[in-house]
Amino acid sequence: MAMRSPIFILFILSVCGRTTNAIAQAKIVASGLDQPETLIIEHGKTTFTTPTNMPGLTVKGKSDALHARAQIHRTAEGLTFDRIEASLAVETLATGIALRDQHMRQEVFTAPGGKIPEIRFEATNVLCPGVLAGRETTCKIAGSLNFRGIPRNFFLMLKIRQANPASVFRASGDGSVKLSDYGIEPPTQFGVKTADEVQIHLEIPETATTIAPSGK
Repeated sequence: MAMRSPIFILFILSVCGRTTNAIAQAKIVASGLDQPETLIIEHGKTTFTTPTNMPGLTVKGKSDALHARAQIHRTAEGLTFDRIEASLAVETLATGIALRDQHMRQEVFTAPGGKIPEIRFEATNVLCPGVLAGRETTCKIAGSLNFRGIPRNFFLMLKIRQANPASVFRASGDGSVKLSDYGIEPPTQFGVKTADEVQIHLEIPETATTIAPSGK
């Protein structure tokens, strides 16, 4: 049998690669997974923690009222978030001490003029490669966090798991916010001062996607 030249071999590998990718794309199209899908989260959980100047004392708070909406589609590489919009009403955040909650809203969340805008996050065109049924994947979500009416860049490390059926997803995420980036002085109460950096954790319950009717 005649030996094939390296150029011929590379050509065959290239054709096979394109064919494999075409088959994968064809499977996605055939299954309808190339269609835009929507994830709507009604009761996601948000927690925050920040250390203080007192050893061993940490301020913690939580809310079960995170609302989010994500437009997604699937490719051979994984999952793409075309757009993510999330919001949280400040009034739903609680630390377990009413006086501290009131102080937190006044010192941290009240914008000039006396209004308390909701916390908002937006991101577009984010690829999460390797999202497959029964597998957990971590991807970096880069977007804008609007805090006290001021938008700043924000990064969230999102762990996302696609369940069976494949239309159901569950996720959790972690990020951090520096109050000074928003012109906020870390609040002090009774001699206890919080740190500048606040750790944020999100929990998104299992949620099924919906597919928009064709033509919409």
